[in-house]
Amino acid sequence: MLDAAVARWRALIGDEHVWTDDERLRAAGTATFATTQRVLAVIRPANREQVQACVKVAHELRVPLHPTSRGRNWGYGSRVPHRDAVVLDLARLDRIVDFDERMGYVTVEPGVTFWQLSRFLRTNRARVFASVTGGTSGGSVIANALERGDGTGPLGDRFGYICALEVVLPDGDVIHTGFARFGEAPIAPLARWGVGPYLDGLFSQSTFGVVTRATIWLAPYPARFVLAMFNAEELPPLIDALRGLKLAGVTTATTPVWNDVKALSFYFGQYPWSDTTVTPLPTDMREMMREGVGLGRWNGTVALYGASRAHGDALRDVVADVLSPIADVRFHEGPDDPLEADEAECAPNLGVPHDFSAATTYWRKTNPIPTELDPDRDRCGFVWLSHAMPFDGAHAGVVDEIVETEFASAGFEPNLALLGVTERALSAVAAIVYDRDVDGEDERAMQCHDRVHSMLVERGYPPFRRGVQTPAAIGEPRYAQLVDDIARVIDPHGVFGARG
Repeated sequence: MLDAAVARWRALIGDEHVWTDDERLRAAGTATFATTQRVLAVIRPANREQVQACVKVAHELRVPLHPTSRGRNWGYGSRVPHRDAVVLDLARLDRIVDFDERMGYVTVEPGVTFWQLSRFLRTNRARVFASVTGGTSGGSVIANALERGDGTGPLGDRFGYICALEVVLPDGDVIHTGFARFGEAPIAPLARWGVGPYLDGLFSQSTFGVVTRATIWLAPYPARFVLAMFNAEELPPLIDALRGLKLAGVTTATTPVWNDVKALSFYFGQYPWSDTTVTPLPTDMREMMREGVGLGRWNGTVALYGASRAHGDALRDVVADVLSPIADVRFHEGPDDPLEADEAECAPNLGVPHDFSAATTYWRKTNPIPTELDPDRDRCGFVWLSHAMPFDGAHAGVVDEIVETEFASAGFEPNLALLGVTERALSAVAAIVYDRDVDGEDERAMQCHDRVHSMLVERGYPPFRRGVQTPAAIGEPRYAQLVDDIARVIDPHGVFGARG
């Protein structure tokens, strides 16, 4: 059936947008860790109508599809499907459809990147900004939100601030969620829930449908922006203090806390091969490197958004009072007008993405980091572990101990970030970073991943985000059964192969 489907897709969207050659299929099937799933073809529709037509062919001929937006899901599987499938590449759907500065929203297609959206807003001198990911600036705004990726700034719970999804179902039909199902209702881009059951969640971290449009909420620029930068030696009191600041509303932004390894990889870019060939990074060198650049065992920021200069100064004083007894705190004064500041000064906290974090995928490579990042192509080894935990110092200490011990024993640096995206929960994200050109590293990395994943789940910290490498999150059996029941109704032929 694949050959018949390919022929019909070529007729629908053009030969140049249906790829079956070995080189491009091999590239689409390459991730930052070893995978076995095959990409059978790549199809690249240009608009929602073409997506519908392509999906209808797959539905009729029972050909499995795997939707991707920009395919830069590095560390979770990139473009690789979770089973042998045709990749439905949505990168050509890259329009910014609607924008309302006064009400603070923008409606985009899945091919729109963080960089494209940032450029659009700043070129139009809009006084609102989007939460951007800490990953690549070339990633999809919609896809990252649907995967419940974390963002910087006051709207960091990115899936919590989208609405009005346009979705192509596995049979090719289209639905709109929330109030958007009522056509041109002016409330559609302004409210999440709609009336009746809330369906948006069905299309997050699932394969129940292809989202071809969504509305993203934006934050206003503050009258006063201050960035508190801190480093500390003890983790539990730091986490508890940050929770207090979040719960009190002192900061509405994601509060990132990085261990020294993650901060060093961000600061230096690559492993200090000129000083040592030993891996993992020796303890004495780790300490020397962080002391040399003024880092602590734990490092992070608190972004403060004041409604006035006095408000911003008051927030700064509160942070100083809370954090100074347990951390070294420094303050960076933001620009009087964020639109007049250079982008390096604005950075992600004011909606300007960069690729500094994405470049850390090259940490263990011996070749220089290229100008154009492509860790799949360059055989960077990078695997994420992403687990949810309470915003509590004692729990943070448990996770840190597991990552430190198990990563070191497997021969990897314990790269760990604890992200306070919401007031009560932390996202613990640990990265196994290595060089895929070193024999045996793929196998060792995945063994480490599986072991740490199991240990964290056993301690009560389930994953909040999964890649193709992550075991299914079963939990309560009846819940899993209900997901399967919904999948059989929505996708009876398994076109998208929905999984919970």
